[in-house]
Amino acid sequence: MKPWPSLGIPTLIFAALALELAGALSLLPGVPTAFGGWPVFLVLHLAAALSLALVLFRLFPRPYRRPRRHSAVTLFVLAASIPVFGIPGLLFGILAALYLPRREPPSPFQTVAIPELPFRPLAVSEQPLFGSGGLIGILRNAPDPEKRIQAVMATRQLRDQDAVPILRQALRDPEDDVRLLAYSLLDGKEQRINEAIRRLLEELETATGQRAGLLHRHVASQYWELAYLGLASGDVYDHVLQQVLFHCDAALAELGRLHGLLYQRGRVLLRLGRWEEAEAAFHEALERGMGEADILPYLAEIAYLRRHWVGVIDCLRRLDPQVLAEPPLSLVGRFWGVTT
Repeated sequence: MKPWPSLGIPTLIFAALALELAGALSLLPGVPTAFGGWPVFLVLHLAAALSLALVLFRLFPRPYRRPRRHSAVTLFVLAASIPVFGIPGLLFGILAALYLPRREPPSPFQTVAIPELPFRPLAVSEQPLFGSGGLIGILRNAPDPEKRIQAVMATRQLRDQDAVPILRQALRDPEDDVRLLAYSLLDGKEQRINEAIRRLLEELETATGQRAGLLHRHVASQYWELAYLGLASGDVYDHVLQQVLFHCDAALAELGRLHGLLYQRGRVLLRLGRWEEAEAAFHEALERGMGEADILPYLAEIAYLRRHWVGVIDCLRRLDPQVLAEPPLSLVGRFWGVTT
């Protein structure tokens, strides 16, 4: 609350009220002509308005006094434009607003400091503090480059399939340090897979029979990892898929028609756009013991690519309801009207 103004201001307030009261009394019947009538009221009212304008101008906070001339004239016009009731109403209304301000209710929100992002897990728990979606949000929205660098470092604690999309987002960062760090981590993952492929191919040169089949299977898995994680693109991506298919066929020739290899072969053929061969591989994998929960979503995708809508719905309906209740299949089932 502001301190009560100096003695000069109360004197002007009293003078303004007294002049306005005297002007009102001058209009009463029976007042001598020399002391009454409209001319006398007008002079007294304007004098009261001038006194009040000077008072309010001095009481106003400094920002409200600018521009000085306009503020003073506005106060005088407001006081003079409403006879009798304007001056006391304006005076007490503004004084109440200045010295009896309305109290604001306490805010239901509390301001807290933003915690630093750890790039090493502080404690191992079933529910991690930062998920992949949270890290992407930090990379997109955090204004501090240091926090974005820490988000990139935190991807080292994630699975490769979760970390690679985040690192690819970091490659578009405007800060050089963030981009270089993300590129270094991506390159490290790619080199690790390529080194594993090189060692397996060296062993494959002298292996025969079932041992060769197992090595072909491992090589196919490593090449598939390159494609699945998005570490290969363009012509390299097509070459990687062809290598997966080659080593899958070689493993099938040595190990027999294993449902896992057939499943892998079907996924590669689907990505290559060879739908008929992919469908045949998936059906054979089903016949040899592969679970429907693994195969039916791919058969539904093939039906969709062929614009065979009834086939899509049929495949989704054959899925176990518990499997169909989990995302992202839950969204697909709801779209096609299989689930509610």
